[in-house]
Order: sequence, then structure tokens, then C-alpha cells
Amino acid sequence: MALVKMSKKEVSPYLEDLQKRVEARWEKTVEKTRFMRELDSGKLPLKTIQVFYTNWGAFVPVINSLYTVQFYKHLAFFVSNVDLMETYTHKVLDEFGHPAPPGHIKILISSGEALGLTKEQILTQPMMPEARGLTDFHRTLVNDGPMHEYWASVLWEGAFGLSCLRWFKALTKHYKLTAEQADYFHKHHEADTMDHLGREAHSSVTKHVLRRILTEGVVERPGYPFEYCAMTPVDLYCQMLDAVYDKARSNRV
Repeated sequence: MALVKMSKKEVSPYLEDLQKRVEARWEKTVEKTRFMRELDSGKLPLKTIQVFYTNWGAFVPVINSLYTVQFYKHLAFFVSNVDLMETYTHKVLDEFGHPAPPGHIKILISSGEALGLTKEQILTQPMMPEARGLTDFHRTLVNDGPMHEYWASVLWEGAFGLSCLRWFKALTKHYKLTAEQADYFHKHHEADTMDHLGREAHSSVTKHVLRRILTEGVVERPGYPFEYCAMTPVDLYCQMLDAVYDKARSNRV
């Protein structure tokens, strides 16, 4: 096992560089998929978007809940770093309370309904195996791994937030959704990439916590180096988009 420990001077440049590499990987893979190119141009069939959304809708409650699990599982870290509780709590309030309880799940449902889906289809339809990979990767890191693995694995949140702006523009331009109906993507572009409502951007919260973790020192377990945990969700999200695209085209929906 490898010990990773950085000075305060080293850690910020390292995380900034890693986030840039995560975003570059996202740009090179996710944003270049047939799915995203056709979404941009309005050529992606609505049925394909619906297939994506049922898989994404099942992922959202899981990833939000895993965030709260971190607080209990690693409570010793937070009570030893009580100043981080404010940062952490603001993100919880965002996910579960904005614009009103149950938070982002509320707008996830309303945007999905605007796409022609029912609440049950959005939240409870079984996921495709290729989509479940992303969900289960995060779940595995939280349940089996040390604290830093989960926090590294959500560095892709900023890249997703940037992608949400593309989603919002495409849905309102080509698919006849109003700005209010496409609000799930607008809110996530805002929440993930910029400070808002007196709170830090979600991507900034992640780096805030990671700076503290890395200066205290982490031990990488075999098979799960820090950068692997950060990069793998990008590949798994890309895998989901490709699988959704192929499934819809083969009329297996």
C-alpha cells in the first residue's frame, strides 16, 4: 500500500491539475459521443433521451444518499475538522432542500415528466448493466474503501455541471421544453460549477474536503489508486451514454 501525503503548498496545485485532467478526459470522451453530438444538433430521438433519463434518474437518489453516508461513516474526520461541517452541510441542503424538499429529486422528476416519463419510470425502472456500473462503482468505494476514494470519485461533478449547460440549451432549443421544464439541468450547471445561494459550488466543496484529507495523509489500497478513483467515473458515464445510444438504435427499448 502507498502512503500519499502532501503539504498545504503542494495539495492545491495537485487538485487543480487533477480536476483539469478529469475535465479533459470528459471533453475527449463524453462530449465526443454520438449521443452528445446528436443531442446538440437536435437529431437525437426523444426515445433515446428517455432511456438515458430513466437510467440517470435511478442513479441520482443513490449518489445523493452516498454523500450523507460519508458523514456517518467518517464522523471522526468531521468532528476533528469541524470547520468542514459547514461546507459539507451546505451541499446537503442544496441536494435535499433546494428549491424545496426533497431538493434536486423534485426537479429531476419535473424535468423527466416534461420528457414524457412517469415518476416511477424515472426513479424505479431497472438500470441497464452498462449504466449500473457507475452507480455500483461509487457504492463500492463508499462501502469498501477509505474516505479519500469516494471524494476523489466525485471530482467529475464539475465536468457534469458544464455538460448540463449543453443539455439545457439542447432541450430548450430542439425538444420544445421551456426553461422551467429543463430546470434540472440548469440547476446542476449552476450548483456544480459556480458559487450560488451563498454556498460553494459542489465541485469546490469536493476539493475543499480533499485538500484536508490529502494533507493529513491517505493510504491507497491495491487496485484503487487516487487518480484511478477520479478518472473511472468519467469512463463509466461515457459507457452509459454509448450503451443507451446503441440500445435505442437497436429498438430494444
